[in-house]
Amino acid sequence: MGGYVKKTDRRRYEDRSFSVRAVHRDQADLHKLAEVLIRLTLQETGRSRADRRASEPPETYRDPAAALRSAASVAGPLVE
Repeated sequence: MGGYVKKTDRRRYEDRSFSVRAVHRDQADLHKLAEVLIRLTLQETGRSRADRRASEPPETYRDPAAALRSAASVAGPLVE
């Protein structure tokens, strides 16, 4: 049996060296960043409002069971 044979040119983790370098960039455009933040906030607010409204019954919704109860109380008890 032979020994381990390396099949790739990759370095072992211990043999790697890491470095960090700074890249200087122009100053950010605060007006554009503020506009994007406002748009994202409005979009999220609209989405959450739509989700809340979808889970609530509509304002014109009338409960059929309540309608039957009120009709029975107006008509009085049924006599056979």
